[in-house]
Amino acid sequence: MDQDFDIEIVAVMGLECLEKHLSKCPIELELVEALSNTFVLKQNKVSEIAGFTFESQENDVYTFSMFISHKSPIPARKVVSQFSEFLRAAKLPHKITNLQYEFDFYEEWVNYSWPPKA
Repeated sequence: MDQDFDIEIVAVMGLECLEKHLSKCPIELELVEALSNTFVLKQNKVSEIAGFTFESQENDVYTFSMFISHKSPIPARKVVSQFSEFLRAAKLPHKITNLQYEFDFYEEWVNYSWPPKA
């Protein structure tokens, strides 16, 4: 099953401290300059392991989303553990939350000649 995660990072001095640890990250990310002269993590290459996007910044808290496909060659638990190690290497407090969606209804989008006539 595909898995979505929210990642919250507290970086009082900004995310620049991650620069020397980027090689430890399980997915290829880079630091790019965002608005207001701060730096954020950004994924610029497609990955078989995970997708990663910057969501928001509020004061010293940076929020990202990570999507791990069920087809990833590395299990989600290991990717999350490695990502946490990457952040710990820079001594950044962080929280990674697994988002679980529950469906309580089905919404039909297409109905082409169904049911088939015998």
